[in-house]
This record gives sequence, C-alpha cells and structure tokens, in this order.
Amino acid sequence: MPTATPLLLLPGTLCNGRLFAPMLDALGDPPAVIGDMTGARNAPALAQRLLRQAPPVFSLLGFSLGGIVAMEMIAQAQDRIERLALISTTPRPDPPANAFARRHALRRARENGIDSYTDENWPLFVSPARRGDVALKGLIGQMARETGLDGFADQTEVAINRADSRPRLASVRVPTLVLAGQHEQVCPLDAHREIADAIDGAVFATVDAGHFAPLEQPDAVASHVRDWLARSPDRLAEPQRSRS
Repeated sequence: MPTATPLLLLPGTLCNGRLFAPMLDALGDPPAVIGDMTGARNAPALAQRLLRQAPPVFSLLGFSLGGIVAMEMIAQAQDRIERLALISTTPRPDPPANAFARRHALRRARENGIDSYTDENWPLFVSPARRGDVALKGLIGQMARETGLDGFADQTEVAINRADSRPRLASVRVPTLVLAGQHEQVCPLDAHREIADAIDGAVFATVDAGHFAPLEQPDAVASHVRDWLARSPDRLAEPQRSRS
C-alpha cells in the first residue's frame, strides 16, 4: 500500500468490521483498525473515546454514523489525522423531529427483534438492483445482531446528539475523499457535495450503489480509497487572512 499509516475505520449504525472486509481485501489488507462505535451517548464523547484508543497518527475513514463521528474527531484532533474519507454520510445536525422516530425505531427493535429494523429499512439501504440480494441482506442483518440492542441504543443517541459540522469543514486541511452511492436514500447526495465543496481540495466521487456502497461495490470503493491513500499526507496551508 502507498502508506504505512494505520487506517482507522468507523462503521455506521448496527455495523461492524464486516462492512469493510471486502474493501480491505481489494486493497490488499492494509494495516487497519476497526473503531468501536458504542460506549458513548453523544458524538463528541464517542469521538473522544475513539481518539483515546486510536494510534498516535492515523488515516480516518468513516461510514454513515462513522462519518459523522469522524467529522467530530477531526474537529477535536486534526493534528493526529493524516487523511479523511467520508462515505455515505452527512455533516448536518439531526433534525429535532428525528429524535422521536429514532427512539421509536429502537423500541420497535426491542419489541420485535433487531432483524425487524433491517427488514423495515431494507429498501432504503441498497440500490434497486440489489434489493433481491438475499446474501447481502443477510450480512447486514448479521452485523445488526452482532452489534445488539444496547449498541443500537448508544448509536441512536449519538445520531441524535451531534453537532452541525458544516461550519467546521473549511478548517479541514488534510487530503479528503467524499464518496456516495448514486442511489443513496439515507444521507442525501447534496449533503455529500456540501462536504466536498467546503473542504479545500476534497475529492467527490460516486459509485453505482445505495447507502451500503462498501458492500455493494467494494472494488469501486477500494479504487477510490486507494487513490486517497496514495495522496501526499502534506497538509494544506492555512488560508491567508486579509489585512486591513
């Protein structure tokens, strides 16, 4: 691989390292660490927890909720992060009305089993071409069961209790990749463009997938990630402030 810097991968809600396995295989298994996306109830606290556990310097890739927390991490400790990749995510705060819906989904999962969450949201998770993919649905369901209801409860609160990252994006000075599926229905495509437009030098890319792009199109995602890892880790210069 072009870089020996460890790669910290942050999965999304009800996901774990299985999400990234096909992509890592396509990349030749670079040195990677999977972040534990449980154990805190808001995004700043989870970012702090992950930073305590992370290598001193690392490249950071976050998917969905992992991308939200990655933006919090780079706001807290940009000096430790060589590169930033954000996949299937959003910089926007959670609308206040979402809190009830998110907590109601957690209650339904407790009552009906965690597989019910995957079943109810499946049409939103993948592209139309993959909705009949039983194996893919089974893998996403397996990750949900492995994460469990307590993890889901933590992640629900993190999703609700997060900052608006948009005002902070212009301060990101590291090589950045923003990637989305062309059929994304969970995190809007215009939210991805918002990130890419705000970060100087960011690369914006799409692949033929829905929300779960790393599982639907692992080779295509790996190609973009490979290019991102090959970019120089040199930080962009801070913009010059005008003098009066």
